[in-house]
Amino acid sequence: MIADGKGPESLYTQTNAPTFLLTSERSGWREAFFAEVQGSPHNVTDHGHTRFCLQLYHQPGLHRPLKKNAAWTTRGVGCRVNLPGDEQRCETRSRTRNQFLFIEIQRVEAIIDRPLRSGCLERFRGAITPSPMVNSMMAALSHDLEQGHPAGSVVGDSLIATLLTWLDGVATTAPGSADVRASGPLAHRDLARLIEFVDGALDGSLSLDDMAGLVGLSLRHFRRALNAATGQSPHQFVLSRRIERARSMIATNRFCLADVAAAAGFADQSHMTRVFRQATGLTPSAYRIQQVGQPCLAGATKA
Repeated sequence: MIADGKGPESLYTQTNAPTFLLTSERSGWREAFFAEVQGSPHNVTDHGHTRFCLQLYHQPGLHRPLKKNAAWTTRGVGCRVNLPGDEQRCETRSRTRNQFLFIEIQRVEAIIDRPLRSGCLERFRGAITPSPMVNSMMAALSHDLEQGHPAGSVVGDSLIATLLTWLDGVATTAPGSADVRASGPLAHRDLARLIEFVDGALDGSLSLDDMAGLVGLSLRHFRRALNAATGQSPHQFVLSRRIERARSMIATNRFCLADVAAAAGFADQSHMTRVFRQATGLTPSAYRIQQVGQPCLAGATKA
């Protein structure tokens, strides 16, 4: 998304580049870029969007359109969506903290499973719209990056797919009505194939696209079908398989915990300990004592 030799500021057309507090530059997320920025005290933006762009403003700020005699107004707190062809032309006088999510259009269309035509997502275009759901999803993306995306790109890719599906669903489905596009659960055969595939790749790189492609579904319908079958998002499903791998290896009492963490695809032993405790209420060492009656192998590291 960012051209060779360019920095993230190349995604903006502003007189003063913002201060980048956090970015997804090395996350491996597919065709998406996240940035948390601190704006300049004074700026002029004259930008034509060429990608999907979700902007989340955490603080109110002064701004005015780039028009003769335009009045200053206070921009509210909330989110706004820009699509290719949308123009953003304004002057700002606020050093506010904002978050941006840029996504290539072909990726958006793959996730929502239809072309992104004029009129899409109108509810979120133009005016700033408060949305607790968008706040939560963007905070989760930020948290994953702050932690060094320990579970790889599948977390960010899954969160982005969830966010886009929600935005599209809210913008196209009337309140209180059923979504006729909802998928049924994954067939037992497909779920068994998915478990086998994920278990075989836990210590490597897992892709949301590969999982959906395995069972012949679009990203949108894969997420819904998986949730209907397991009650889990793709990220939660992969995490549950990592925990199950760790459980089975620990119970054999043949592997040190560092090796268990690596084989289950955790970033390191401390990451496994944190996730394992959240899921089971026990640390890996305590689970080993419960299962085999001793804390660890000779020379193994406690967790």
